[in-house]
Amino acid sequence: LPGLLLPAGCCLHGRSVTSIRNRLTSSPALYFLIKVGTVCIVMQLAYDLFFLPSGRLDLFLCKSGAFLAAWCLNFLGWTTNSWGTILAVKGFGGVEIINDCNGLTLMGLYASFILAYTGPVKIKMLFISGGIFLIYLANVLRIMGFALANVYFPDHWDTFHEFSAFIFLYPLMLGLWYLWTVKSGQEDILSPSRFSLA
Repeated sequence: LPGLLLPAGCCLHGRSVTSIRNRLTSSPALYFLIKVGTVCIVMQLAYDLFFLPSGRLDLFLCKSGAFLAAWCLNFLGWTTNSWGTILAVKGFGGVEIINDCNGLTLMGLYASFILAYTGPVKIKMLFISGGIFLIYLANVLRIMGFALANVYFPDHWDTFHEFSAFIFLYPLMLGLWYLWTVKSGQEDILSPSRFSLA
């Protein structure tokens, strides 16, 4: 019966595993993408099963982001009102920070890249912690931008909201990724020298 289920010549013993391993090690970019994908799936499952149902992590990021953004705007001279996840410059419309705007997805994506890339584990953990903190601060700046967009260009608020991640978050995350590839002491996986010319 097993012979009927498997194509002719298909084997599931050591040679197949070795063949797959050889293919992956000869293509570092593919191996890296598989590792990133695996880490992302594990993180998404952990979020869906543990963090999303309780809502505490998302709520903390939303509330603390709005609070810090209000504090910074007040410090810089604007008068703000803040109620939990809602922030407004006094006299203007408010913005509500929801789960999609709290930066958690990008923090997970950033951590996935670092975890999948080669390098010393202890330094990885430090780099992940520091990077997540910087992404969090960049998101606070983004939230400040949301509130100020309601003041100075409310007609273009939707456009600012859509592209704000490209201003505040993606450049930082890409810069940190690049810094990790340099600081980890490893050759870039996409470097032509890593690929066989055959």
